Amino acid sequence: MKIGSIVAEYNPFHNGHRYQIEEYKRHKDISHLVVAMSGNFVQRGAPAIFDKFSRAEMAISAGADLVIEIPAYFATQTAELYARGAILSLDALGCLDSICFGTEEENIEKLKETARILVYRNEEYEKILSKYLAEKLPFPIARQSAIEKILELDNSEFLSMSNNILAIEYLKELLRIDSNIEAVSILRKAVDHNSIEAKGNFKSATSIRKSLYNVKETISKRYREMDTIEKIEEEKILGFEKYLPSTSVEVIKKNFSKDIYPIYAENFFDELCYSILREEENLEQYFEVNEGIENSIRKNITTSYNFEELVEELTSARYSSSRIRRTLFNILLGIYKDDMKEIRRLKALSYIRVLAFNKKGTEILKEIKNKSNALIIKSPAKAKKSDEYRNNAILKKMFDFDIKSSNIYYQKYYSQNRSILKKGEPDFVTLGYML
Repeated sequence: MKIGSIVAEYNPFHNGHRYQIEEYKRHKDISHLVVAMSGNFVQRGAPAIFDKFSRAEMAISAGADLVIEIPAYFATQTAELYARGAILSLDALGCLDSICFGTEEENIEKLKETARILVYRNEEYEKILSKYLAEKLPFPIARQSAIEKILELDNSEFLSMSNNILAIEYLKELLRIDSNIEAVSILRKAVDHNSIEAKGNFKSATSIRKSLYNVKETISKRYREMDTIEKIEEEKILGFEKYLPSTSVEVIKKNFSKDIYPIYAENFFDELCYSILREEENLEQYFEVNEGIENSIRKNITTSYNFEELVEELTSARYSSSRIRRTLFNILLGIYKDDMKEIRRLKALSYIRVLAFNKKGTEILKEIKNKSNALIIKSPAKAKKSDEYRNNAILKKMFDFDIKSSNIYYQKYYSQNRSILKKGEPDFVTLGYML
């Protein structure tokens, strides 16, 4: 058994993701594949457009064997913390041979050397960094310039590309915990992460999400009188289905047939306003609310028409829009500075939340049981009765927050079909997808 792994959000699962899986299997000859996936909220500071169980089903149907959830405390944070949660989740399995990530940089050794520089911070790096900081360069630019000088790169963009940045963070985390997992990179094919352009059968997740925005009324009018999924499957989904595997399209159509539609940050704007106004005097307690940003939030929350306008008003040279989005979702979800002090010091995870698996996934789970001490959670109800849950304070804290954040998400996700919520908390009544 040769087990590989991928970190992903699959928001949603598209042809580029399938390409990565196929190339990874071809190059490394892996027999089994694990995916560590964000849950219901994602790293850019937003809800996933489809819930974690739907996206896990897409992954299993397109080549993954086991999908586990990255703990919610990590999933909406900076690239560094997101990578930490992902690598700790995978390392907890105790049986992985390799991890694969997509990059814009073909030479993985360059990425590895960058990670080593940032982790070990040798004398040369510290000296050059201090020089650039003394010249009043912002820290990110000073750091990038120092690395470029050490690696003898000439005006390189490789440190500003989103997938390279994440890859370096994964490599840093592997070094930090002294992991034996081999790192493998696959050169990204087709379009840039944030591009809205298509190239052949490839389109970025950003572009696909934009295509799905505001489709609820169009789709519901088209499908409301259709009484079978078979009829729905005869329809096209607004012309973007060529950029997704047919298995992803099937999952999306199945959701539409149940009045379950994509959700976005905008769906949570009213709740965010309530949270901020209720905690107006205590905003500083939330993670990443510092350096006076709380004053700008208080000033703009009652005058902004929607979520995007609020983000635009708060974005500045000092605070990027990504930073603002993450900060706002920290407030919405109730992620406090004290929580993250404890979370970010972790060097191991004590639980594994299973979202979906197939027959090969069952084989991986058996291997995990043999090689890991982590609690494998397939049934949250059973997990809450376990000795591990009762006796491990950090496990309890993190898993309880996973459930809490999911409950917040599902209030919006099932807003058009609230009868689903009457069955119970979705994490407790939704069985992980099994193929």
